[in-house]
Amino acid sequence: MFNKKQGVHLYLNIKNLMDVIREEEDKDDDLKRTLHRLQTYFVGQAKLINESKIGFVEKHTAGRTHVVIEFDEENDDFYKTMLELTVKLFIFNNKTFNNLSKYKDYPNFKAHAGLDFGDYYEYTINEYLDDEEFTTIGGVANNSAKIQSYAPKDYIYITKKLYDNLPSVYQDKFSELDDGEKSEFNEKIRSSRFFKTHYKDIFSDDELISLEEDLSKVKERVEDEANGLNLKSISFESCKNQLTFDGLSLKGKNKRLEEVCVICADIRGFTKLFHVSDQNLDDLKEVMELIYGIMNDVTIESLGSRVQYQGDRILSVYNDFKGSEDSILRMFKAALSLNTKIEELNSNLYVQEKLNNQKIFIGIGCSIGKVIATRLGLNGRKDKIILSDAYKYANKSEDNYAGAGEIVIWKKLKEAIDSKVENSDESEYQVIQDVLTAISTTGFYSFNITEEDFNDLVQQKNDLNESVNNVFKSSTLNNLTSRTPNVQVDPWSKSND
Repeated sequence: MFNKKQGVHLYLNIKNLMDVIREEEDKDDDLKRTLHRLQTYFVGQAKLINESKIGFVEKHTAGRTHVVIEFDEENDDFYKTMLELTVKLFIFNNKTFNNLSKYKDYPNFKAHAGLDFGDYYEYTINEYLDDEEFTTIGGVANNSAKIQSYAPKDYIYITKKLYDNLPSVYQDKFSELDDGEKSEFNEKIRSSRFFKTHYKDIFSDDELISLEEDLSKVKERVEDEANGLNLKSISFESCKNQLTFDGLSLKGKNKRLEEVCVICADIRGFTKLFHVSDQNLDDLKEVMELIYGIMNDVTIESLGSRVQYQGDRILSVYNDFKGSEDSILRMFKAALSLNTKIEELNSNLYVQEKLNNQKIFIGIGCSIGKVIATRLGLNGRKDKIILSDAYKYANKSEDNYAGAGEIVIWKKLKEAIDSKVENSDESEYQVIQDVLTAISTTGFYSFNITEEDFNDLVQQKNDLNESVNNVFKSSTLNNLTSRTPNVQVDPWSKSND
């Protein structure tokens, strides 16, 4: 079911979350403290946003919160209220959450945000999923996420479209980004102008004090949440079967998997396909529905576990379990299949009409390592969460290095593949090892052959190995024969009596 809406999408992110995780992993690798804090953080955010009565949380993805704020043309104070909510989220982060006595010895969370305004579709994906997932489709979400990624600590980045809709009294609080500030994301978004402000510069000091006072009930709620769960009560289970998030909750069951493959797959250049005017949203919505179907089908067929859809992206994990093919191979085959099926859309006349004959490709990042899996947030609205370096480097492989049609992996996965080659005769690993190319000295490796080429190379490798084995067997047999003496036995000889 699709519902078309208009409004603001706000992405607020913990800029230093991976630094926090890394610091904790150096001391204690189960990440109980970070999970405990994130649970409290998400509960506080949800309480704050619910109290605003103008927005709701679409989902949490690691340290990022996606807030949807539907436009209300009958509300003369809509933009003021929207900006108040944005500023309150920063105040909550800096003044409320970071000052909780429970967490006084932990590093502070550092927040930054991105916002855009436009049309979008609300969509509950349930036609082909084992569990439904709510998402929004539109350039407004994609743009907000892109610009948020580059905003400095405590800063808010907005698009020109949102800037143009703001009353002049609030426009004056923003300044335009210069070429250097927008250079890293400008090519990824159709808009060429963006604006910024520090969260403290939108309202007066008295207004900021008033906004902070409004958070008294939120403060009580997060204090209760923080104090209501003892770290010793957080437990982890191993996972002998295919990972599922059913029933997971920080206060209940959590999963810890020592070696899991993580894949992040994102449509390349999809954000730029959205017109600034949103006039092609209907067409792109239909294409996105097809993409969700492909991503889901490939994940199911390869026995992967979907964590989340994140806009035009999927995050999935692959763990080993009895009766399954090796998780590394399943992930690689899934990556190749995704590449093939997404590129096939470029020869689909229906899709090409919707895309105005523009091509789409996918970029994929993969890694391996320990993973903590749980679900965090308010009861009845918990999101699937995974935390670990494996996720960090799969995300970095995709986001920083994977071009159109490319699969990029982190060096730890390359080392695991090398080990497989040394200790097994499986041709697939040999082929993967052969086609990986180092990306300079970054620690990342690219892999960009087609699924068909991969299968052909595997077959060639199998044929070659079989031929070598036959030659070896034949040579061994000949050697044995040549060493056997040609003895003539006389059955009537006395020596045989």
